[in-house]
Amino acid sequence: MNFLAHCVLADHASVHWQADAQTHQGLLAGAVVADFTKGRIDQTWPRALQAGVRLHRRIDAFSNTQQGIKLTCAKFPAQYRRYAPIFVDVLADYFLSISWNDFHSEAKTTFSAKCYEALTAYEGFLPKNGQRFLHYAQEKDLFANYDQWENIERGLGSVLQRLNKATWFEEVNDCAKSIKTTALPDFYLYYSELEQQLPSWRGLLEQKPS
Repeated sequence: MNFLAHCVLADHASVHWQADAQTHQGLLAGAVVADFTKGRIDQTWPRALQAGVRLHRRIDAFSNTQQGIKLTCAKFPAQYRRYAPIFVDVLADYFLSISWNDFHSEAKTTFSAKCYEALTAYEGFLPKNGQRFLHYAQEKDLFANYDQWENIERGLGSVLQRLNKATWFEEVNDCAKSIKTTALPDFYLYYSELEQQLPSWRGLLEQKPS
């Protein structure tokens, strides 16, 4: 999952877990902070932020086993399949955005504003590159606009740069565009499975070493 999908899952987890407003905000922030944080979670961080990071990591671990994601990965040519799960993460935000009303009752712009508010409240826990991302996301209202393919292209390009595979961009992007219709049913399969897991993960709210 990518930024939007992680935030929606965190938002829905807070409902299942009957979280208060402060915990809800921490879960939303942790959904993004986790992408900029590696290794053990700092136990001095606010409890809700820690839980948000733990939830993000649990989602990633569970998604690695999901059949729907494997189906989408198999739609990429063999030479790209080692990295296909990362490309599928980026595509998930596109699929969620174009199917928004099936998964969330708020307008995308209303929800994205809540995400930026939560991240701003916890901005001090983001490294510099995370802070730059937050400011960019706010300026472009990125979370509300993942249905615009140019934002998916930018996400794929960023991933490929981090992987030192920038020369793959044209082919990977063309492949992603070619499967954006046929892979949509896969998304409904794996995203719904993730939603179903959320109630059973309430223990992630408990503070413990990670």
